[in-house]
Amino acid sequence: MFRTNSPARALRSPRVVTICQERLPGDSDAQRLDFMLERMTFASPRGPDLVCLPECFLSEPEAPDGTGVALKKLGAWAKEHRAYVIAAIYTLDGGKKFNSAVLVDRDGKPVGRYDKMHPTEGELDKGIAPGACEPTVFETDFGRIGCQICFDVNWPEGWAQLKEAGAEIIFWPSAYPASRRLHAFAWQYQVYVASATRSGPSQIVDISGDVLGKSGARSQWAEAVVHLDKRLFEIDYHIPKARAIEAKYGSRIEVKWFHEEDWFTLASLDPDLSVDALIEEFDLLPLSRYLPRAEAAQAAARKRLAEAGGRTST
Repeated sequence: MFRTNSPARALRSPRVVTICQERLPGDSDAQRLDFMLERMTFASPRGPDLVCLPECFLSEPEAPDGTGVALKKLGAWAKEHRAYVIAAIYTLDGGKKFNSAVLVDRDGKPVGRYDKMHPTEGELDKGIAPGACEPTVFETDFGRIGCQICFDVNWPEGWAQLKEAGAEIIFWPSAYPASRRLHAFAWQYQVYVASATRSGPSQIVDISGDVLGKSGARSQWAEAVVHLDKRLFEIDYHIPKARAIEAKYGSRIEVKWFHEEDWFTLASLDPDLSVDALIEEFDLLPLSRYLPRAEAAQAAARKRLAEAGGRTST
């Protein structure tokens, strides 16, 4: 995390860790939980701001209010290490069983829950209830985050809803990696995506779709610092402006060019300089606003053609 005397801006570059369950020993929930805590502790010297665990790494459900064994232990770890934890566990609420992602805050308290919107047919047969049709965005001290779980990856509307609600990182506890879809969602919605898997690599994906961190044989967790003060731009109208920003701000910012895509990303590396301020100073137009503007211009051109009696299509 970017350390500075301005803590409010420093927290815009959180360090994210996601755990992979592969080769997790033992059959009991107690063994699995202890081993998962061990992996979290191995990663803790890097100072994570949030640790995300794999989908349903425990077999037994518990209450989402923090009174169960798993959330108590994970809450104690979160409080000790001053980190958020996303615990992807089965929960029991109102007599219903859900496949959930419970957000535990830095004080060790459960502060939010997302229930899997799209359980598989096998899960439904086992009594897992579908969650609400609109996912929840959670406020943290570094920004807004959201969750999808495993099979949810097949329904883009949940990801789009989270983006629309302001999510900057979408966490995806899962049984498998689904790498291509995660990369596509990251750049399509221009959000960071962080997966925590039961098998195959966990990874953290940049807003450009590039991989920032991935788990493997030598490290059973993925880790990356994500700069939430980052935007994606089309090169149209922007190349001279990007050069001027680089010349003026130097090492205080990061411009990364994606030559084959005609894109670049702009990130602030200075806690006292925001990308929003750069957008205003240099009259920049992020891709998320550029494409709707182009679409509106196209619609206006079609309307003019129609009014003039010209040929157009709808």
